[in-house]
Amino acid sequence: MSADDNGLRQAAPLGASYVMGTFNDNFFKQAALLLAVGVGNAAFQARATFVFALPFVLFSAWSGWLADRFPKKRLVIAAKALELAAMLAGAWGMVMLDWTWLLAMIFCMGLSSTLFSPALNGSIPELFPVGAVPRVNALFKLGTTASILCGVCLAGLSLDQTWLDTVQPFGRWLVAAVAVLVAAAGLVAALFIEARPGAGSVRPFPWSALVDSFRHLREARRDRPLYLTIWAEAFFYALSTLLLLEINALGRGELGLSYTVTSLLPVALMVGICAGSLLAARGTPESWRALLAPSLFGIGLLLCLVPLAANAPQAWRFPLLFLIYAAAGTCGGLYLIPVTSFVQVRPAPTEKGRILALDNCLSFCGILLAGQAYLPLSALRASSGHFVLGLLCFGAGLIFLMGIRRMGGLAAAPLA
Repeated sequence: MSADDNGLRQAAPLGASYVMGTFNDNFFKQAALLLAVGVGNAAFQARATFVFALPFVLFSAWSGWLADRFPKKRLVIAAKALELAAMLAGAWGMVMLDWTWLLAMIFCMGLSSTLFSPALNGSIPELFPVGAVPRVNALFKLGTTASILCGVCLAGLSLDQTWLDTVQPFGRWLVAAVAVLVAAAGLVAALFIEARPGAGSVRPFPWSALVDSFRHLREARRDRPLYLTIWAEAFFYALSTLLLLEINALGRGELGLSYTVTSLLPVALMVGICAGSLLAARGTPESWRALLAPSLFGIGLLLCLVPLAANAPQAWRFPLLFLIYAAAGTCGGLYLIPVTSFVQVRPAPTEKGRILALDNCLSFCGILLAGQAYLPLSALRASSGHFVLGLLCFGAGLIFLMGIRRMGGLAAAPLA
């Protein structure tokens, strides 16, 4: 057996637990959001987004410290055990439609993912030689993208099922059962991860992690291209969060589509992002200078077309919306991949970890704030909300374009 084959066998349980966790995050959360839209509970969408992002903002530095100090297998098992406990609590909330239980469960999902992420990313270099790491990351990315698509799509499909005549709608029972079984399978997979000793870091515990992150953001202003791309990535995640909430409201609330058909609309967006990512992969990290503003203008134009598609003859509505979201997702992939790549390669080697942690924190701050921004936006018709987001894209695109032109040919040394 080759070293790569042996590493793949060792990484398979880690990858399986990761993919199942990603599936559950999206499957259960999408089901809860669809139910909330169906009963007119717009506030739940905002609250759910807030509580899911909150652990990433508050505890990312802490989970990174744990991953540097203790065996990563222990952290993965702890994260998967927390996920299973969350799914058991969430199952009750799903069946009984108890919004408090559902919010508590979504918070625990975010906490589990926060704990899991650094353990996962730190385990890959331990199991594979350096030259194989990009290939493994690509395989993991493919698996998680497929699991996100399946989770979002199957959430609506499951809610629409009526296999049995039950007091509570059968679809809610089905979502609860699938989520618990997948969480249990992920925990079992984690038990087979190869045990490696912890790194034994002696760094002090980062009690002021969030404060330090914003201090690092101020320091990053010395490298203007890096500073701009960090903000560009945070804007992308805030925008995508608002857009997914508006898509649910449009399909289920305004157009009265079924749960299944509504879930296919964000699938179109994600498929487009995959297509745009493949196109952007042909470029370099520096491609963000040429692609960022045009991609954002493209997203803005497409979102402004949504009200027209929503008012088209009924037979044309879904095909038009599917095409618009797929095209917007393609622009999103062209936007995101160069920006993310630049943030990864730009910092000096001794600064990469700190800058990537800052980038992660700021992106989830954007997600967290987007959940709250949805509350006033939900007062509008969802199609009008899309138009507002389109105008926001045009405004942000102009700001980024001015920032790029102000930099001109700036190619300052990486932040050191």
